[in-house]
Amino acid sequence: MGTVRTGKLNYFRQLKIAVLGPENGTGDSLDRNNRIAVFAFAILPGLSSNFNSFILLASMVWGIYCLATGRLALNLSRSDRLVAIGMSIYPLVMIASIFINPPYSEELDWIFRLLPFFSVWLILPRMRHSPDGRLVPLFILGAGIGMILTFLFSLLQIIFLMPRAEAGTSNAALLGVIGVLFGGIALLNVQSPRSVEQRIAILGYAAGLGCVLLSGTRSAWLVIPVHIVIFLWYFRKHSFHLSLRSLAITGSLLLAGIVALGSGQILDRIQALQGDLTTLERSDGEITSLSARIALYKGALSAIRKDPLTGYGPQNRMASVLAELPDNIRPQLPFSHVHNGFLTAGIDAGVIGIAALCLMLMTPVIGAWRKEAGPGRDISIALALLLVSSYVITGSFGIMFNQKALDPIFAYLVALICADRGSTGFAPVVRG
Repeated sequence: MGTVRTGKLNYFRQLKIAVLGPENGTGDSLDRNNRIAVFAFAILPGLSSNFNSFILLASMVWGIYCLATGRLALNLSRSDRLVAIGMSIYPLVMIASIFINPPYSEELDWIFRLLPFFSVWLILPRMRHSPDGRLVPLFILGAGIGMILTFLFSLLQIIFLMPRAEAGTSNAALLGVIGVLFGGIALLNVQSPRSVEQRIAILGYAAGLGCVLLSGTRSAWLVIPVHIVIFLWYFRKHSFHLSLRSLAITGSLLLAGIVALGSGQILDRIQALQGDLTTLERSDGEITSLSARIALYKGALSAIRKDPLTGYGPQNRMASVLAELPDNIRPQLPFSHVHNGFLTAGIDAGVIGIAALCLMLMTPVIGAWRKEAGPGRDISIALALLLVSSYVITGSFGIMFNQKALDPIFAYLVALICADRGSTGFAPVVRG
């Protein structure tokens, strides 16, 4: 037992060196800053999503400085430029829509919210300064650690009688999206030869699912089977160091425990949906979560039909939707979006906005697919599919973009997916 404990302590000491660099201060400061930023970005989303925005903004500012002073070159490949352009078209369309559609309101605030989508131009050259194969495993490990900490935070909230866990996100639905995405990313570390990293991978995935269940985010439940298909594809091509029997037993026990802990939230959310369906059948005018969404969808579709080309601008989003609804319903719909990312883009910028959104959602897959064949390409495709499926499925029933946590996460992961060459092999973070 003492030997095992000593081994774990040695691992975390080595992990500290892997993230922060040698204790004697030698090494590349830009590479060290990359490692710290990537590791922190992976850990923090569920604990305090505001820090992710800060990390992305700081990375962008530092990228501008490094490019301006010649410390970095804009060494983007043709594939990188396709991705960066695809990411940039969406915010450019939205900015154009803001100025095409008066009345104007908080234009600078809306433009500032769109800045994360331009970040690939600035942070990808910086990420490329680190050796191939260093940042992606660090992010995957950080996602596992972050999910474990976030689950413990969420569990405390449920113990203290919060109906739905939010952790540090201030929004239960946001926790569900982060839990299913980062838990899925964490599980990719099962292929690590280090036993500690394997355990963090399994615990991180289970913790991510726990966050999904404790948050009661029903749309995130729909993502789980899609992610399982992605895992089956990826791990069929890449072996992992756990035996199937060990993985099955450990996974089953963890899943049973997580379901037991989250059973109250699961039953409550199922009963709430059944109640909403019953109310919808009565047609007595009562507004529930489900009927509010249906009303928003109808209002959005009606508004888009009236101005399908350019939309109304994000500053006029809800006013244009509510104008299509009966007067008695409007006061009961105090939302900032229509609970569907595609309809929201259509309201903001018409069919051009929807097309720009679809192109942006394709960029991580394009960036991964265009790499040369190899393990680096496979893990990039897995990351891209986990990312896009999480956003598309949950965003079809809730918020997708124009959110201070989800926008930086998407942009940062797109850059990370593009960072390594396709031939790069997967290696553990602690290699000693």
